Amino acid sequence: MNLIYLFTNFVIGTCIASHMAVIFDRWENKNFIFSRSYCKYCHFELSLLDEIPIISYLLLRGRCRYCKQPIPSELFLFELVEGFAFSLIDFSSINGITNSVFLSSLLLTAISDFYENEFDLLFLFPAMFIATFENKLSAFTTLDFISFVSIISIFCWNIIKHKMGLGDLLIYLAIASYLTPSTANIIFLFACFLLLLFFAIENNDANYHYPFIPFIFLGLIFTQFLN
Repeated sequence: MNLIYLFTNFVIGTCIASHMAVIFDRWENKNFIFSRSYCKYCHFELSLLDEIPIISYLLLRGRCRYCKQPIPSELFLFELVEGFAFSLIDFSSINGITNSVFLSSLLLTAISDFYENEFDLLFLFPAMFIATFENKLSAFTTLDFISFVSIISIFCWNIIKHKMGLGDLLIYLAIASYLTPSTANIIFLFACFLLLLFFAIENNDANYHYPFIPFIFLGLIFTQFLN
C-alpha cells in the first residue's frame, strides 16, 4: 500500500506541474483552465494521450507527434521534480492540502524565474498567504533568531547591491514562516550548493544571471526527504 500511496502522490504531482507550466505560459493572454493545449510549432491541438505527464514525453521521445519538433526538456524535469515533491504529502489531512498548495505556488514561481528571471507576485501569493496563517516564527529559539537576522541582513545587503532580487527574500520569508528559520537556512544552503555544482558542470560565463528560485525549490525537496 505504501508503494501505491507514493505512486499516486507522484502522479498527482506530475499533473500539477504540467498545469503550472500551462498557467505560466498562458498567464497574460489565454485561458489556462478550459482551453486545450496545442503544439507551439504546428499549433495542432493535442490529444489526451499527448498530455500524460512524463509518459507522453518518453513515448514521443521528446518530440511533437505531429510536426516532430522537440518538446522542451525542462517541462519533463518540472513534472519529475514536482512528482517527487508530492510523493510524501498526506492528502488526508488539512496540512497535506496546504503543503500541496504551498509547493505548487513555489513551483509556478520557479518556472517563471527559470524562463524570465522574474515572476509575477501573484504566483507567490498563495504561498505567502499560507505562510502568514501557519506562522511558526513565534517558536524562535535564540539560535533561530540569530541565524534568521543574519540571513535577512545578507539578503538586504545583496538586494541593495543589486546582486540578488527581492523575490528571493520573499521566498525565504515564506519558507521560514511556514516551516522554521533553521529549515529555511538548510534549504537555501542546499540551493547554493546545487547552483555552484550546476555552474561548475556547465562552465558558463560568470556574468550570466542564473535563476536561483528553481534551485531553492530543489533544496526544499531534498530537505523534505531528509526529514
